[in-house]
Amino acid sequence: MTFRGIDIQDYEKLIPFWKENYFVNEMDSRERFKLFLEKNPNLSILAEDDGVIVGTALGSFDGRRGYLQKVVVDKKLRKKGLGQQLVKKVIAKLQTLGTIFIPINVEQEFVHFYENCGFKKTTQVPMNIKL
Repeated sequence: MTFRGIDIQDYEKLIPFWKENYFVNEMDSRERFKLFLEKNPNLSILAEDDGVIVGTALGSFDGRRGYLQKVVVDKKLRKKGLGQQLVKKVIAKLQTLGTIFIPINVEQEFVHFYENCGFKKTTQVPMNIKL
């Protein structure tokens, strides 16, 4: 198992991996992904096993807060610590930029995973607006 940064050349392999193990939507177009990587250089990581993608974690930074997205592990490799390794690697990268706070919203089924990564539940109510 190896870990390395994600670049736009990985796009063609990432989309089928995400489709099989999570989901893909309109935000995952090549153009949007390229823009994401350009705005957040060296903050996203993938795990490979013999050249095959088995995990991803995308990191971003807004100048104050850090964010995690597309924390995805191959369905066959889940519950073995790979997701936690990916999250911790991205958090370490975000800390080098001065991030001290990473807010996340997760589905109920993933709360335990993120608690194991060090996240705590808050009393804040998540809200959003779809544009």
